[in-house]
Amino acid sequence: MRMPPALRYAEWSMKRKLFGYMLLLALLLLLALVAGLFLLGRFDNTGKNAYASLDVQMEGFEKDVDTHFQRLAAAGIELAEDTAAQVERHLADRGLTFAQLSDAAESIAALQDSLIEPLRQRLLQENCSGVFVMLEATINSTVPNAALSRTGLYLQQSGYKTSDKSIQLYRGLAEVGKRHGVMPHRKWRLEFRIDLFPNYSEFLPLASLPPEEGYRLTDRFTLPGTSEQAMLMAVPIVGSDGTLYGICGYEVSTSYFRTYHAQPTKLPRLICLMSEGTGRTVEAGAGLSCGVSDGYYLEPKGMLHTEEAGHGLLRFSGDGTSYLGIRRQLTLTPNNRPFTLAAIIPKADYDREVMEATLQNAMLWALILFFAVSCCLFFSRRYLTPILQGLEQIKSDRRREAQSSVPEINDLFVFLAEQDRRHEDSLHALAQENRTVQSENVRLQQEYEQACHVWEKAREEYAKAQADLSEVKKELDRLAYSRKTEIDPDDYRHFLSGMQELTPTEREIFRWYLEGKAAKEILELAGIKQGTLKFHNHNILQKLGVSSRKQMLRYAALMKQEEQSGNRP
Repeated sequence: MRMPPALRYAEWSMKRKLFGYMLLLALLLLLALVAGLFLLGRFDNTGKNAYASLDVQMEGFEKDVDTHFQRLAAAGIELAEDTAAQVERHLADRGLTFAQLSDAAESIAALQDSLIEPLRQRLLQENCSGVFVMLEATINSTVPNAALSRTGLYLQQSGYKTSDKSIQLYRGLAEVGKRHGVMPHRKWRLEFRIDLFPNYSEFLPLASLPPEEGYRLTDRFTLPGTSEQAMLMAVPIVGSDGTLYGICGYEVSTSYFRTYHAQPTKLPRLICLMSEGTGRTVEAGAGLSCGVSDGYYLEPKGMLHTEEAGHGLLRFSGDGTSYLGIRRQLTLTPNNRPFTLAAIIPKADYDREVMEATLQNAMLWALILFFAVSCCLFFSRRYLTPILQGLEQIKSDRRREAQSSVPEINDLFVFLAEQDRRHEDSLHALAQENRTVQSENVRLQQEYEQACHVWEKAREEYAKAQADLSEVKKELDRLAYSRKTEIDPDDYRHFLSGMQELTPTEREIFRWYLEGKAAKEILELAGIKQGTLKFHNHNILQKLGVSSRKQMLRYAALMKQEEQSGNRP
């Protein structure tokens, strides 16, 4: 037969119980510590730390992008105004209208010669990969597709580092570029093609807007003849009479953006995106992106769909790879939709950090638990060994001579010796008391027999009193019946039904009358005036169907008698 758990626990040794208690205490303390750390969010540090790091990166990236493109916008507006003034001076010097500039090859060459040096200086001064001026004119309007061709200058940097500032001519007259030490690009062309110019038709209406509002950032496009992609901060060139001379602005290529906005960070694979639009989907391939200053970088492609991932983070899914990060909205120009900025890291990196944090926490708690169990074992043994030795000495016959290293055990030895002496004294006193109790028992037995005799006599007297009471009750019933015959039954029934119609105040006054209270006393008890009492008296007598207080009290007495005798409910 199996022993009940309570009995098995009762048979545990002191060492096992103490170890169990200490272990339970340690586990409770650990549980409280874990609960406190959980409430404080210490177990969610990976997500919070990731959000905090990305938030810091986003702050820097947002500030850099906003400052960069706002400065390019201001520089573009200034470039448009200077170019318009230069075009008007050139036309005035030659006595031409702007419409006559087309097919005037010599005049176009002279105009480009006057524009190229200021453009090169601006390219070197601003943070961009290229600068251009595209005029609404062409050198030869008779060639095929001349309607799509526009003359102008387009200068590009061949390198984006401080040590490499060589400039190439991407569009424009090669002879003009060579005279100024600007060699043609390997994909050089004489003129622009407006069918390849991004958002060209959207710039024409901007000419009517004030300069501080008439600019925009183009979509990301591939530079014709190259694999390089870029976005243009472009501004219409408007003459003093409102004539649209063309479009100018600055180029920010994907390579330049990646180099210029590379983020200093401890995150090994940080990616920062800038894409037009504010929906739940980020079109990574239509914007610009960058990575860390010195580390791994892989440009995201395609559409990234976002969803909540907790801790303020978003999950970006697409192109076969998942990312975690945050995003914000930023308005760069008055004629573009707001842009979405995102700072993201590969989800695999985040998952690896979560796994590492989980393993670290598991190892930490395992170490703490091992330490707690070891301490419980050590202290339970260290504490219980002298106690157990003292208990063995207590069980021996020589405990009067026993000594222990535990002061409490020595005190126990002294206490037990004193208890032995007191026990012997108590045995002697109990023997004497036993004799006294026996004699007292004899005396009490005699008193009990006398009490029984007295009880029998009292019972006989009680039976006689019961008989007398029965006779008195019969007499009272007879008198009540005879009195009832003196009362009109119909009036009495009307009295009983009228009791139900009395108000709470009238019932209270009626009760005071039954108790024998005088009118003066009732006035004090009810706190009312004499006229009010008379009014209540009149209502009581009228509802009960009696003519006087005396008749009311007689009926009330009969009613009370019937209630006591059980004739009425």
